[in-house]
Amino acid sequence: MSAIGRRINLGLVLFVLLSMVGTGGTTVLYQDSASELRSQNQDLRQENAELRGNLDDTRSDLESTRTRVDELEERLETRSEDVDQVATNLNQTEEQLNATESQLAETRQSLRKSENRVEELEGSVEDLRDERDNLQDEVDDLESTIGDIEAENEELEDERNELEDKVSDLQDEIDSLESRISSLESDIQDLEDQNEELRDDIETICNRMETPDPTCEDY
Repeated sequence: MSAIGRRINLGLVLFVLLSMVGTGGTTVLYQDSASELRSQNQDLRQENAELRGNLDDTRSDLESTRTRVDELEERLETRSEDVDQVATNLNQTEEQLNATESQLAETRQSLRKSENRVEELEGSVEDLRDERDNLQDEVDDLESTIGDIEAENEELEDERNELEDKVSDLQDEIDSLESRISSLESDIQDLEDQNEELRDDIETICNRMETPDPTCEDY
C-alpha cells in the first residue's frame, strides 16, 4: 500500500507540473521525474528485498516456534504421563502413609504401655534397692557379729588348745598308769599262779602225811 500510494502521488505531481510548465520544460521535467522514479523503484526493490528477508526470518522463526511448540506438546504429554504416574505414586504413598500412621498409632500405644511398665519396674527397682540397703545393713551387722564371734572363737580356740594339751598330758599319765596297772596285774597273776601252785603242793604234802598237820585243814 505504501509503494502504490507513492506512485499515485508522484503521477499527480507530474501531471500538475506538466500543465504548469508547458511543452518546453516537459522533457527536462520528465527526465528528472524518471530519475527520481528509478531511485524510488530501487529503494522499493531494496525495501522489498528486506521485507522478503524479514519474511524468511519470520517464517524461520515461525517454523522454529512450531518445532518448539511440538516439543513443548511432547514434553507436556510426557509431563501429563508423569503427572499421572506421580498421582498413582501419590495414591500409593497416601496408602502407605495411612498404613504407617496406623502402625505409628499402634507403636505409640505400645510405647505408652512400655512407659507404664518402665514406671512400674522403676518403682519395683526402687523397692528392691531399699530392700537391698536393708539387707546390706543386716549383712554389716552380721559381719560385725561374726567378727566378734571369731574373736571369741580365737579365745576359745586358745583355751581349747590349752585343754587339749592338758588332756594330752593326762592321757600320757593315764597311758603310763594303765601300763603300770597292766604290769601289776601281770605280777598279781603270776603271784596268784604261784600261790595256786603252792596250795597244790601243800595239799599234796598234806595228803601224803599219815598224821595230817592241823594247818592242812586250811588247804
